[in-house]
Amino acid sequence: MQDSLSSGTDVAFDEPPPLWTPTVRRRVVLALIAALCVLLLVVVPPSFSINRYQRHVAAAISGALGRPVHFDSITLRLLPVPGLTINNFVVSESPEFGYEPVLRANTVEARLRVSSLWRRRLEVSRISLDGPSINLVRRPGDGRWNLQAILMQASQLHSAPTAQQRAGDAPRFPYIEATDARINIKSGDSKLPFSVKEAVFALWLPEPEQWRLRMVGKPVRTDTDVNDVGLLRVEGTLGRAADLGNAPIDLQAGWKPTPLGEAAKLTAGYDLGWRGEVAATASLRGTLGAGRLVTDVHLRSLHRTDLLPEHNAEVDAHCEAATAGLLRSLHDVRCAIPTDTSLSFAGMMDALRSMPVLGNSDPGAVDQAKPGVLLLRGEVPNLLDWQTVSGSATLNDAAAGYALTWAELFTHSFAPALLLGGTVDVSATLQAGGEASARWSGSLRCTCTLPQPAATSANPAAASRQNRWVVLFGLRPSLPGTAGPRLPVHARRGPPPPAAHPSAGAARSAGAFLPTESAPVQGTLTRDGYELRYSTRADVDQATMLMPRLGEGLPASAVAPLEAQGGWRTPQTWTAHTATPAAPPARKHSRRH
Repeated sequence: MQDSLSSGTDVAFDEPPPLWTPTVRRRVVLALIAALCVLLLVVVPPSFSINRYQRHVAAAISGALGRPVHFDSITLRLLPVPGLTINNFVVSESPEFGYEPVLRANTVEARLRVSSLWRRRLEVSRISLDGPSINLVRRPGDGRWNLQAILMQASQLHSAPTAQQRAGDAPRFPYIEATDARINIKSGDSKLPFSVKEAVFALWLPEPEQWRLRMVGKPVRTDTDVNDVGLLRVEGTLGRAADLGNAPIDLQAGWKPTPLGEAAKLTAGYDLGWRGEVAATASLRGTLGAGRLVTDVHLRSLHRTDLLPEHNAEVDAHCEAATAGLLRSLHDVRCAIPTDTSLSFAGMMDALRSMPVLGNSDPGAVDQAKPGVLLLRGEVPNLLDWQTVSGSATLNDAAAGYALTWAELFTHSFAPALLLGGTVDVSATLQAGGEASARWSGSLRCTCTLPQPAATSANPAAASRQNRWVVLFGLRPSLPGTAGPRLPVHARRGPPPPAAHPSAGAARSAGAFLPTESAPVQGTLTRDGYELRYSTRADVDQATMLMPRLGEGLPASAVAPLEAQGGWRTPQTWTAHTATPAAPPARKHSRRH
């Protein structure tokens, strides 16, 4: 080895590659440029104010909505995608609808289309509103809504579909979304207690001439402590038209199953004392000026809070109506409610569509009601004023047990495990205007088999004849100074009397129900109490079998005829009743000539 070194022989060693090759230098430069760009994107936007263009942006939005627009500030951001942030965004209202803003949002984010940055015309791809408050106002005079003018203004702007891939002559309509929104409803300057909170909605343009809407929220009522009312879902399309009244509309709405107690607070304003579950669906098709509304309501396990009957009420109601304006009024409302679960849906629809159109039929035409189907019909000239509602109800040959189930929803005074046979007929009319207690009239007749008193159990044949009753409940307007309507009661044993005018087709209406002779049981029911007169002690025993409280306090030595008076929550008193003799007919005096 020493020889080799001394001989000067060269030994080759591998040298390391150079550190700054052209490739490495190029990568480092690109990395530095990217870092500088990121730094500029982070640092420059906050220092670059576009508030100088605030008036131009506000004017552009105002022109699109047809309403004055205001906001406090607008800032530009470039990451993660280019966009604008608008703070305290307010859309003012037209004075004809009030002075509270149509929309108010703390923050509005507008995302720009990246491809549009290379062109002179910017496009917004998405608009996001955080916690907006929206006011839907209906003008009392003509029933117009404040959004109708905004929709009309927006329909005049030619826009391309939201999902269109390439830019065209018309700007693409942005995808508009909102979270945690609150929607309030007003009639003129008065804010109604109904609203929707925690709503999430979206609006976009799937076709050049069609908007699509989707909304999910919780309906609430501000004048009650209602909660847990389920979700309300609305989805559908709205088309463009030169006249907004001719704009095609196709909406579907659904209310998920909700506890009936909370649903009653939402709709009626207070707890009715009923429990169960309610769900509903609705669809509106046609145009904004004239559409067709179809609804279905389902009540399940319906019962009183303090009563658990063996058989709960079940309700499936189907309703149809013609609409005028944007749900301004409802005309030719028709509802069918089967009282027997064995009735088919097709049969119910036949019963519904066999009803004549209101205004084109005689009063007796309601007798076309199918047996066992409750038919409702009416007119709602003003959807926000229920005093304008008028209508009628007809029910023929329904099972008496069905009526008993409904009666138990209003009182727990019936005998436990009560069985009631026979059929029930109902005819009622609601007049428009005035107090609710003075608007109803009509009657209910039960051709019933009542419970069998113990005294007649030894003779079943006689008991069967004795327990067949015809009970008539009239419905009369309240008298001045009284609360609620009056319900005259007439009950007698035996088969039902023939209808007074069978050819009139009056569905055994109030006139056909009224007895012509004195009934062994008569009286009047009101909201506060009752007054009943019995011809015999057997009639009292029969009434006691039906409602035990009707026999309370009866003296053992009392002799019929008897009269009982009492309140629904106070003891009743008994007195001997003496019928007032009828006045003799006046004599006719003839003058001799």
